[in-house]
Amino acid sequence: MSKSLHVEVRGQGRDMVLLHGWAMHGGIWPASLLVALEKDFRLHIVDLPGHGYSAALTNGFSLASVTDALHHYASTRLDGPACWLGWSLGGMLAANIAVQYPEVATKLVLVSSSLCFCKTENWPHAMDAAVLELFASQLREDYRSTLSRFLALQFKGDSHAREGLRNLREQLFARGEPDRQSLDEGLKILLDDDLRWQAGKLSQPVKLIGGEYDSLTPAAALDAIAGQFMQAEVSTIKGAGHAPFISHTEIFLQQLMPFIHA
Repeated sequence: MSKSLHVEVRGQGRDMVLLHGWAMHGGIWPASLLVALEKDFRLHIVDLPGHGYSAALTNGFSLASVTDALHHYASTRLDGPACWLGWSLGGMLAANIAVQYPEVATKLVLVSSSLCFCKTENWPHAMDAAVLELFASQLREDYRSTLSRFLALQFKGDSHAREGLRNLREQLFARGEPDRQSLDEGLKILLDDDLRWQAGKLSQPVKLIGGEYDSLTPAAALDAIAGQFMQAEVSTIKGAGHAPFISHTEIFLQQLMPFIHA
């Protein structure tokens, strides 16, 4: 199994690892966000396996396999435990690595990630599985159009939707096309995996940041799960959708900075 990841490293200071969401890559983080963070942190901007410049894993894209690859990187390239910032699927991965390998994580920032993306009988704060199942079936027929529609869903209701969606679409294939199998298996994680049980095992401080109009991870999900963590605080950005760090970067930074510097 190859554990090689493409990771851009920039800045100086304490280590911070940035994990993007499904179908994207490390190039989606706004320049103004990175400039603000790299003043005090050494950023490790990851392309997840099969995304961007990272090769696909030979044993598939699963929570276990990707977490193993991330841990291999962390244990060989970080100076010590880091702050992990994950968006959407990246938030699930950050939470998983913090539970499985707590020695590599000091704090977690989970952006638009509630640890369970599909509705269940006891979890109404999520998407209908049918929506993601439709994406899964369409992905096999016309994955470029399917990914474009998925991006549009992320900015549904966002007050800066047009600009944010344009920026994200411009970045989508900037590092080549993602691996088809990794995409399919990543979507399966969003469909099937439920990491809410991990919340009570996380001893690290957690910051949950979401958008008021997020249709993939409703704001109610962040509030509902926050009480299950040992230490957690929630910030909901008014007017934002699923990618508040893109559409409302300055406000996002205002919510983020006090937590990561505490």
